[in-house]
Amino acid sequence: ETKQTVHRAAMAAVWKHTIQGDPRREDLVQPYKRVPVKEEDQDPDFRALASLGLGMAGLFTKNQYFSWGALFSAVSALCCMEHPEVNMKQATTALMFSLSGLASSYIRIYQMRGAPPKAE
Repeated sequence: ETKQTVHRAAMAAVWKHTIQGDPRREDLVQPYKRVPVKEEDQDPDFRALASLGLGMAGLFTKNQYFSWGALFSAVSALCCMEHPEVNMKQATTALMFSLSGLASSYIRIYQMRGAPPKAE
């Protein structure tokens, strides 16, 4: 008779948790801790890398198409960052290269516009 009462009490405790909702024990719940991301463990951001390469090509060749591609890649890299605290340096460097490539290619056009005509 005592075994049955103990068993019924144990079953009542189990059913009480399932009927009322969450059966987890509150004293065993651990808060989530975010794992810090190291810069050397991070995969390279290919959008920022493409933007950096295109920006350098646009800066050295003064080609507007390279510079515009670099700008679009840099904006895409800024919008799609997985870890902003790590990728911000690479994305802003790529953005600066693309903007300086655009500036150098368009300065040449404005300088040519104000130049005197060539004497032949």
